[in-house]
Amino acid sequence: MQLKHTINDLGKLRGLQRVTSSDGFFLICALDHLSDFQELLDPDPATVDYQRTGAAKIELIRSLASESTAFLLDARFGLAQAIASRALPGGVGLMASIEDEDYKPSTLTRKTRFREHWSTKKIKMLGVDVCKLLWFYRPDSSVAQHQRDVVRTLVDECGELSLPLVVEPIWCPLENENPKSADWKQRRVAGIIESAHELNSMGVDMLKVEFPGYVDTDEGKEAALDACKTLDAGVYVPWVILSAGVGYADFKTQVEISCKAGASGFLAGRSIWRDVAATHDPKARMNAASEAANRLAELANITREHGRPFAPELTGNKLTTAYPEFWYANWQR
Repeated sequence: MQLKHTINDLGKLRGLQRVTSSDGFFLICALDHLSDFQELLDPDPATVDYQRTGAAKIELIRSLASESTAFLLDARFGLAQAIASRALPGGVGLMASIEDEDYKPSTLTRKTRFREHWSTKKIKMLGVDVCKLLWFYRPDSSVAQHQRDVVRTLVDECGELSLPLVVEPIWCPLENENPKSADWKQRRVAGIIESAHELNSMGVDMLKVEFPGYVDTDEGKEAALDACKTLDAGVYVPWVILSAGVGYADFKTQVEISCKAGASGFLAGRSIWRDVAATHDPKARMNAASEAANRLAELANITREHGRPFAPELTGNKLTTAYPEFWYANWQR
């Protein structure tokens, strides 16, 4: 794995170190969900106000912090609450999403938008370790160039701030496509791989990718492993798998397959904690939180057994050459 651009940027390197385990794995809980999180809290999300949403996220963070290397949070309902309440321990890393929620428009014209009044500068000033971008992308869509420009802009901004950038490419159906057809599923797998390779060439620091395949059959698992290996062969930055809300049993299989192919961990949300958010009885919710923590621990064991650690290290002459005395005089000019 070539990591020259990250090794040469101590700010980015430190940020990535902060969200990995001591042995170099990304064991991250995603909790930057907005309306879909509120829908879990109550069948009528209109009854779920700001305070209730924040309180539910704080409860989850407290329950899962011991098994997570970092949390991915959102500015609206998560970041301030996690920091000010001390729910997020100082030794646990922090990622922040920069995009605004945009699930409603047609996939044909779906664009990633930055959250209003939110910026990479504010993310850095808060002490966040990594910036995350959700990126809807199809190279054959009418908004493909806009989406590429979004990434390039963010790569430049994060570079100026020495802020690591992780991008989450999402493959979407276009109009008149049938996501249940075999042809579409095959094209989706190829698209996930293509998006990862394209992002790798654009200077991002890490990838959060959809699982490129299906695990409902043995043949599907074998094909998925081949797809993950193809994905891995075309990237030199660390990559992790997202959960996309699939059932936990399937996600556990996906993590194992991805790590066998070169992934360095996971960045997962609903597959871990959905039952906690959707359970309203206090005792039952406590049990669900314990189970969610157990899931994180199990996924961590799978990752360590099969995954590729992200632990770049310079020593001896290489360290002195990369960072000679007074290196800071010319750094980040």
